[in-house]
Amino acid sequence: MKYFVFENPGVIDARSITTFGVSSKDTPATAIGFFGTGLKYAIAILLRNGCGITIYSGGKKYTFGVFREKIRNDEFNLVTMNNTKLGFTTELGKTWEVWQALRELHCNCVDELGASYENTTPDVQSRDCTKVVVQGSAFEQAWMHRASVFLQSAPIHTGEKVSIHPGSSEWVFYRGIRTYKLSTPSLYTYNILAQMQLTEDRTVKYDWYITQYVVEEVAKLTDEKMLDDILLQNMGAGSWERCLHFSSCQLGETIEAVALKHMREFNRNLNASLQARMREYAFEKLVSDDTDKLSVLDKKRLEKSLDFLKKIGHDCSAYPIVVSENLGENVLGRAHEGKIYLAHRVFMMGTKMVAGTVLEEYLHLKHGFSDCERPMQNFLFDALISMGEQVLGDVL
Repeated sequence: MKYFVFENPGVIDARSITTFGVSSKDTPATAIGFFGTGLKYAIAILLRNGCGITIYSGGKKYTFGVFREKIRNDEFNLVTMNNTKLGFTTELGKTWEVWQALRELHCNCVDELGASYENTTPDVQSRDCTKVVVQGSAFEQAWMHRASVFLQSAPIHTGEKVSIHPGSSEWVFYRGIRTYKLSTPSLYTYNILAQMQLTEDRTVKYDWYITQYVVEEVAKLTDEKMLDDILLQNMGAGSWERCLHFSSCQLGETIEAVALKHMREFNRNLNASLQARMREYAFEKLVSDDTDKLSVLDKKRLEKSLDFLKKIGHDCSAYPIVVSENLGENVLGRAHEGKIYLAHRVFMMGTKMVAGTVLEEYLHLKHGFSDCERPMQNFLFDALISMGEQVLGDVL
């Protein structure tokens, strides 16, 4: 017979086995379990699934069993310890599975700096320690698949709040224990190291912290291959990382360089939020000044546009005009830091388009108008009516 032993230093107080809400550990700040329910849940789950569980501690032996008893209209299996009925039944943790009992016992070992192992004997020597010994085929199956519950791989990157491990996963781990199931499997496996709040069933209480911590760590990466893997994904069929948002985190030098490289290559698979962030905060690094490369015809289109706009009352030459190939997909113009930026392809669309784009960006700079807002709309309608009055030679 196989025995699975969870050994912790020190002698257990029997009251912590039988009393809910008792959790007293030497490392409370870093403890994974602190609700004072885990051991009780594990005992009930194991007994419900036909497994045996015995605790040896301080030279004493605590054997757990069940006592069938009718309560009101139904019969229940009351949990017993050394043949004494306790205040809970095997229905405790009704939806919990055997792997969750394994998780509780293992987490307690982690919290108490103990160890878990497989043995061929119950190994009852326990004068200065506590040993929880489990046997049973259901638990043996859970033990065989424990690698899916406890993170066992070596990290390929370790940060202050997150370590990143190789391989795809549908789980996020917290200090080596799986605690959150992702809606879509991730490309890499993430282990949260920063302290997080858990629910009583040991899942992450506030899942947005997971995304926040992962984004902050990815933004610090210096491995270009990892960044390419994470940032270059088809938004319709990528992994969990495709939805990471970089709108507010601090970007490291490497991720900026990787983003600039792919944006200059017009790579459509680059993370959309990172592109928006780079265009907002690193615009000067992104654009290249190709004004001098304009053809004679394009220069003439620009000159005619500026002359026309000046004649209708908008002297756009007051602002420098920069022509660039790197404004972004479907972006024809942009007003930024006192300059008017034009995409080179706007010239391919004719002089009217050049004039219209220059005028729009000029109005952004001169009047502070934003796209798709009423002040811009009102100004354009007013200008249109005024031009109509001039054409007709009469006022409304």
